[in-house]
Amino acid sequence: MSAGLLALYSFGGEVNLYPLVYYGLKAMSNRGDYAVAYIYGGGGLRRVEVDLSREEAVEARGVAAVGCVYTEDCCREAGDGAACVFGRGFKALGEAAGDAAYVGVDRNGALYAYRPPRLWHLAVGAHGFDFAIVATETAAIEVLGGEVRRSLKGGELLKITRLGVEARGGGPPRELCAMEFIYASRLDSEIDGVEVAAARARLAELLAKRVKAPVDVVVGVPDTGLYYAAWVAKAIGAWHVPGFVATTRKRSALLDEVKERISAIQLKANVVRHSVRGRGVLVVDDSLISGLTLRQIAQLLRMRAGAREVHAATAAPPLRRQCPHGVKMPPEEHMIFNHLDHKTVEAALELDSLAYLEEEEVRKAIGTSLCTHCLLRR
Repeated sequence: MSAGLLALYSFGGEVNLYPLVYYGLKAMSNRGDYAVAYIYGGGGLRRVEVDLSREEAVEARGVAAVGCVYTEDCCREAGDGAACVFGRGFKALGEAAGDAAYVGVDRNGALYAYRPPRLWHLAVGAHGFDFAIVATETAAIEVLGGEVRRSLKGGELLKITRLGVEARGGGPPRELCAMEFIYASRLDSEIDGVEVAAARARLAELLAKRVKAPVDVVVGVPDTGLYYAAWVAKAIGAWHVPGFVATTRKRSALLDEVKERISAIQLKANVVRHSVRGRGVLVVDDSLISGLTLRQIAQLLRMRAGAREVHAATAAPPLRRQCPHGVKMPPEEHMIFNHLDHKTVEAALELDSLAYLEEEEVRKAIGTSLCTHCLLRR
């Protein structure tokens, strides 16, 4: 997934921007757990480390701020100011940046936001006449009490100062990262006017047609799999039940170490025995990479909770390639379908059956131009 970028500008002069920075970045913590920001105030730039795990009474006054949440630091200070960047091609504030999206603030306090012609999304909104807000996810603007005005055009650059907002360049966006719809974005966000929740409901309805096994209940893998599971259950006429209780919210697929990923799966999915004991269970998730998650989930359902059968379905085809545009993914040698055929994968993951959508079905369901490089066979 891409990073969550955030930019704020106060038209009323310097205020304590930290609470807005904190909640704006926390609203995009589905994209990682490392957050940092730069705030322009008092004539200078200040770097602020943002601990998303706790609310703190931090005083950081300024007129402009930029920040980023991801699995690693994606903000840096350079000669002309500070920028938070995701993707490849960034050169300097105020310039087009290839396939990179960025938000930045220069040493005079001018704010910049750039959406590349393809792949990544940025939206702009406002909180009354007080603040301009730019964010990767429209939900982050709404969480801050703002009103979403529009998505930036592909290749559009915004410059925001106390005099107003200047827009330069841009046209219809080209292909967008498919995983933004399938996995990365919040359910309550929109991308170029397309509701992420609506796109996932359409994916789930198509996925339901591929489920052939009769099952008693449908459960979703927290968090993304839950919404898919509800719509699949409705389509096949099965009962959607809460199969797991999450202790923490963590993107296990983004962790580097296998041991960390297994621990994260356990923390986000402790099984509810009463929901599945003695039943035929369909587990629904967003995607399949190494299979670690599905295998551990299948073991929990069968061995710990006593499920009679465990079937699985994913809303995307198995990932087979790393992203050439900067999205963090496990190496291709860890992607299980690069090594095993379908039947062997089912056996290796201890599943009674496995279904998933094909790449063409993903395009049909989402209905916009997509980059599906990671989903294509090598």
